[in-house]
Amino acid sequence: MLLSDRMRAVAGLVQPCKSIADIGCDHGYVAMELVRSKVCRHVIAMDINSGPLERAKCNIAEYGMHDYIETRLSDGVSALRAGEAEGIICAGMGGRLVMSILEQGRELVGGMRQLILQPQSELSEVRCYLRENGYLIDREDIIYEDGKYYPMMRALPGAFGKLERQICGNLEQKCRKSGVHINGIPACRQPFDISEVSKGEAERLTRVQDTYGPCLLAMGHPVLKRYLLWQKANLENIRQNLLARKQLTDRQQRRAEELDEKLSDIVFCLYCYYKYR
Repeated sequence: MLLSDRMRAVAGLVQPCKSIADIGCDHGYVAMELVRSKVCRHVIAMDINSGPLERAKCNIAEYGMHDYIETRLSDGVSALRAGEAEGIICAGMGGRLVMSILEQGRELVGGMRQLILQPQSELSEVRCYLRENGYLIDREDIIYEDGKYYPMMRALPGAFGKLERQICGNLEQKCRKSGVHINGIPACRQPFDISEVSKGEAERLTRVQDTYGPCLLAMGHPVLKRYLLWQKANLENIRQNLLARKQLTDRQQRRAEELDEKLSDIVFCLYCYYKYR
């Protein structure tokens, strides 16, 4: 079974469970990997298009997994009933579509234990949506494959997120007192603890966490660092070309200010890498 690094990483975010639904399953490889690795006993592979779903059926049959994976034609979670799955996977689709699926199935999704999300775009909007709707992002990963960066996350809805916050909060307090490290960083020097930044930096902190990922930043993910340096070089080049013009229009001036803000945020993130590691 051909499984890309991106798909393997998506599957790696799934917590062991009885059943999960893969929305937009495409060829069904993630569903098959979850069954093969015994992370999930049962997977509902769903897609809005019949073509990919038929290919998924063929792959499932070829590997003899039809007793563990069922396929359904579905627009988002419309064909999923309450209690059938403990979580959903939305990978390889645009961020706006991810948010639309979550909004469409708000009641259904709100009672699940985990959401595995790998939006291809609008990442900051997706993270902002999760934050504003009571979800907790408890784990993230980022993969570089075929010349592209693929961030992904696991979010805990509602009561499950609140419980996780309480557990993590208690653990962090104990670690701070004992001097234990969290993700390789001294617990007393966690770079993205809101108590350690000034009031004027609070807005920036929220913005950079939405943009680059709270867990990726806190753990100092090496691939995120590569992405930050790559993006910094690109934005600096765009800014240099823009400012080389003799006179800027109002629109170009606003663009230059946007670039300055983005570059400032990247420098802020990189500073925390070098300061705490």
